[in-house]
Amino acid sequence: MISPETVQPAAPDTEKGTGLRGPVRLAAQLVRSFGQLSLLPNVWTGVLFTIAVFVGSWQAGVFGLLGAVVSTATAYAMGVDRGAIDLGTQGFSGCLTGIALYVFLGHHPATYLLTIGGAVVCVLAYAALTAILAPWRLPVLTAPFCVVVGAALAAAPAFTRLWPWPGGPAALPTAAVPGGRYSWSDLWHAFFANIAQVGLSAHWYVGLLMLAGLFVGGIRHGLAAVAGSAVAVLLAWGLGAPPAGLAAGVYGYNAVLVAVAMGGMFLTRTVPNALYTLVAVAVVTVLTAAMNAYFTPFGGRTLSWPFIVTSWLFLAAAPSFPRIRRSD
Repeated sequence: MISPETVQPAAPDTEKGTGLRGPVRLAAQLVRSFGQLSLLPNVWTGVLFTIAVFVGSWQAGVFGLLGAVVSTATAYAMGVDRGAIDLGTQGFSGCLTGIALYVFLGHHPATYLLTIGGAVVCVLAYAALTAILAPWRLPVLTAPFCVVVGAALAAAPAFTRLWPWPGGPAALPTAAVPGGRYSWSDLWHAFFANIAQVGLSAHWYVGLLMLAGLFVGGIRHGLAAVAGSAVAVLLAWGLGAPPAGLAAGVYGYNAVLVAVAMGGMFLTRTVPNALYTLVAVAVVTVLTAAMNAYFTPFGGRTLSWPFIVTSWLFLAAAPSFPRIRRSD
């Protein structure tokens, strides 16, 4: 989810994958594409994230793998720097695109074609956005995925082979129903589901596996995910979010991504930076609800737009505050 220029100091060749050859190197690139869903290039994080996605739904895993393979092959064909491919930065958007298209459009032949085409476009979008955002020193994050999947889902109802349900997507209510009762199960499910939704799953055990992957990638990243998910749960609960939506991770996955990106990667380890990150987590939790309300009436999907907007806002603002220091 990050461009090579914004990755933390380079690891040895064996960690980046350049010390590997042939099928082993390709396998490392593909699992890192899954691992980059959490912003981390660590190969063992990628292994755990790959397992987590397949455990949640083997079909979603197949589509994610298809997207990662196509994006990686496209990057090779376009002559993209091998170091970037080794880190999984070229394959993750295609991976996410495949998972999302399966989740939202179902298991249809046309979904395979959309995944292949979308994965190719993701590589082009990644390159274009890297060039556009470079002057502001902003990372690409999941923007290619959001652009491609958003366009595909907006167009799908116009094609009967892509959207087999007559009448198009139904508009859903955007307001919470007052009086909902929370249970302890809702809260702890929400904590893990927030992490699982990074891979578009609502299963708590998927979130547990992904959290293990984050800790394998680094204690700082794991703790950031824990803090982000916990703050999102408490804030959504305190504001009265619907229990079912809270338990499914609808309100917290963007908070997890913001916490890992800012608290675990793009800002240095200082108390002001930690507080700055917590403010961003609170902002993105509310912004997620706002974007849900915006997209729902016409069948749109929030995806990870709140994470992107919030991260860009807070990272762009950081140089204006002397106490806030970026790590890149």
